[in-house]
Amino acid sequence: MNEINFIFRLLKRIFIIGLLVGGGWLYFNDAQVQATANQTAWNVRDRIAKLIGRDDTSSNDNSNLHLNDTNNGSSKSDQEPTTEQQTSTQTSIPSTGRWATNQATVYVNTNNAQLDAATNTAIQSWNQTGAFTFKPVNNQSKADIVVTTMNRSDSNAAGLTKTSSNSLTRRFMHATVYLNTYYLTDPSYGYSQERIVNTAEHELGHAIGLDHTNAVSVMQPAGSFYTIQPDDVQAVQKLYTNNKIE
Repeated sequence: MNEINFIFRLLKRIFIIGLLVGGGWLYFNDAQVQATANQTAWNVRDRIAKLIGRDDTSSNDNSNLHLNDTNNGSSKSDQEPTTEQQTSTQTSIPSTGRWATNQATVYVNTNNAQLDAATNTAIQSWNQTGAFTFKPVNNQSKADIVVTTMNRSDSNAAGLTKTSSNSLTRRFMHATVYLNTYYLTDPSYGYSQERIVNTAEHELGHAIGLDHTNAVSVMQPAGSFYTIQPDDVQAVQKLYTNNKIE
């Protein structure tokens, strides 16, 4: 009887180890499984955060924070960025990863028709490149990326993107894009609809995994003077070369 119990326990342990090893191999080698697991893990984390009353927008953890550089006043609304703006590194915080594949679900809810329209245009612009696909969803809990707003006069950023990554795989689990209504919707700051779209494209670029660059790019630190450029598309293609979904 003892021998039967021993064999049973041994087989049970082998089975469990097999599941762990197999599951681990599948996670690290199947991008779709990895993306699904990361989304599930984020949802669990999000529920726990809500239960304990943690507000991510007030978090001081800037390790995965990307900012759209210094807001530019109305007097500069129709000008090209100055050399100083082009070389600014004030808010150039390195990316810590990317998504498991070159697609992610996105939920847009800014409660502002102008910003919603700009964000949807920015999504379409990125999707048209073919390098990355944003898939809009109507359920925030099913979104990899959430686009919302903030109203902060204490920040010089017209946009902000915060990402959470898996420390083992360096793959994004979730991203939140904040568009700053304090600047973007106040006419005195000179943000045309085109510049607001460029700002949304810039922040979505961070949500994809792109960093700032001083070249002519949507990822130029000022963030609102350029739309998506061919070099931006190539950067995304290079970033997702090994895990591209056609």
